[in-house]
Amino acid sequence: MAETHSNSRTMRSVVFDGHPLKIHVCDVQKARVVRQTDAVVRVTSAAICGSDLHNYHGVFGSNRVPYPIGHEAMGIVEKVGADVDSVKVGDRVVIPDIPDGVKLDLEPVINPTVALYGEGSDLGNLGGCQAEFVRVPLADKSLIVLDKEFEDIEDKDLIVLSDIFPTAWMGVTWSGFQAGDKIAIFGAGPVGLLAAYSAILRGASRVYCVDSVQQRLDLAVSIGAIPINFTKGEPSAQILAREPGGVQRTVDCVGEECVNEKLKHDQSFVITQATKCTSVGGGLGVVGIHIAQPNSKGVERGNTISPNMMFPFTLFWEKNMSIRGGVVDSKLFVGPLLELVKSGIANPGFVFSSTIDIEEAPKGYQRFSDHLETKVLIKF
Repeated sequence: MAETHSNSRTMRSVVFDGHPLKIHVCDVQKARVVRQTDAVVRVTSAAICGSDLHNYHGVFGSNRVPYPIGHEAMGIVEKVGADVDSVKVGDRVVIPDIPDGVKLDLEPVINPTVALYGEGSDLGNLGGCQAEFVRVPLADKSLIVLDKEFEDIEDKDLIVLSDIFPTAWMGVTWSGFQAGDKIAIFGAGPVGLLAAYSAILRGASRVYCVDSVQQRLDLAVSIGAIPINFTKGEPSAQILAREPGGVQRTVDCVGEECVNEKLKHDQSFVITQATKCTSVGGGLGVVGIHIAQPNSKGVERGNTISPNMMFPFTLFWEKNMSIRGGVVDSKLFVGPLLELVKSGIANPGFVFSSTIDIEEAPKGYQRFSDHLETKVLIKF
């Protein structure tokens, strides 16, 4: 008799082999309980994240390839180790992108380390979440268990709690935002759109959304943001023409692969433009990824990202501005967002533009990279 899907020794997974603009769907060893504190989750939905594109573009990831990719997923617990107490087989769960026990060591080390799903052996070797099953270490503290009050809420409104909704929310927080502030969000990809959405939910008096993709700007308009197409003129100048005193808060939701008004790669463009349009005493939050790696077999285009970039420091200093950035550990900030989704106040799944099967992942990556999709959901 053929093995059932559940007891098969392999599973389908999206895999990156180091070649830019290529991913594959392959059979890999099925996720299993390794330690008694682990759980295995049968994935019902996964998503392609903007940061996955840094791997896809060959500018970020592990040196050794191939490795399974993806860090946004949710599903149903299939197995638990003997020492798992609060998570049970059959629980519907969200998998935060940074599991417990492999936390960010921000102090007192000089160079913090982070372990992430979908980033290979150099970053924790946790496996990928764009797969049929995911092993979750220290499951009691690493999984978000959804109670019965969430049973009628679709995956698309919950899976964003694994990473991009908390990341967007904290980008707004790190800018120093307060209700009534005016804010400019640089980037109208999924994180940027959810940052604009977060600011609106939190009482922003005006929200500007800066991008060049009309479909994304239209989506920003649909949630109440003011679109700024940076190919039609310097974005800071467009904002200052509407807000002569500037906006109190700005958020970089683009990161290292940002482009300028001529659509040419320019790492300093967003930071410079954000500083120019931020008012005196204002703040800038940076949640777009800024990581530089040397070229390797797994990061073939690493040298296209510089570890240094131009920054208008005198303007920043003269304005008494503040800045904060870094990786957001989503599970630490997800509590209030769960309540907003549960109550129906927040419906963050609006960022998804298409739903695909895992076998269609190569096309999904290509379309997302080419800005033909806002965000792609993979259903199992």
